Amino acid sequence: ILRDFAAAHGIDYPLLSDEGSHVMRALGLINERVQEDHAAYGIAPNPRHVNLPYPGVVVLDEAGAVVQKRFFESYRERDTGSGLVAQVLGIVAEPASAMPVTEGVVKARGWLDSPTYAFFQRLVLTVELAIAPGFHVYGETAQDGLTPLAVEIGAIDGLEVGVARWPAGDLFEGVVRGTLPLTFAAPPGGGDHTLDVTVHFQACDDGSCLVPAMLRLQVPIREAPLVGRTLPAPGASPAPAPPATPGATTR
Repeated sequence: ILRDFAAAHGIDYPLLSDEGSHVMRALGLINERVQEDHAAYGIAPNPRHVNLPYPGVVVLDEAGAVVQKRFFESYRERDTGSGLVAQVLGIVAEPASAMPVTEGVVKARGWLDSPTYAFFQRLVLTVELAIAPGFHVYGETAQDGLTPLAVEIGAIDGLEVGVARWPAGDLFEGVVRGTLPLTFAAPPGGGDHTLDVTVHFQACDDGSCLVPAMLRLQVPIREAPLVGRTLPAPGASPAPAPPATPGATTR
């Protein structure tokens, strides 16, 4: 089974199987309350849905110690491979196609951690600001009357937008990067998209502030092909996806 799975998905590194689920049980990774979870969400009981593992990622360091756990509420949601590496190791890829846009004393560009998206795959949008010397912009804790730094994403059917994360601090100078998690939750067949990203900010120096401004970025994203199936044509009515099994945080 693992060999066929690896071949279908182009996986060229070793895969391990926990026969009997002994290791997963020892680590508390088996969801023993699947039927209760289904009942809470109005999902019909299924005798096959018992003792399912919580799907997720456990990150180990070179000594084998657990340094991070990544589990989502829905069993279908996943990080991208490149996004996982970036968030765990702090390695941020900067694509050459991320062209900057300038408004006054602030230059911005944005890119995704993957050029493609798949059904319920979580991507991370990185927004980078380059602020001219002598100026700064305020974070979420800006005083009354000032416009804080914020990112807005144009509506796309099925797109779920998470909470933006910026470095700690009340104001930012020089180059600052923030991230925003995005999940394409619509059924397969949505087609390619262009993210309409609006960055709101207000630049100030030590004596005064400029009027609030915004920058608009266009970030393209392609829909990844399905493995072993053909993507429905955009606008078609694909078969409804099965309801998500609610997960739980690891113990």
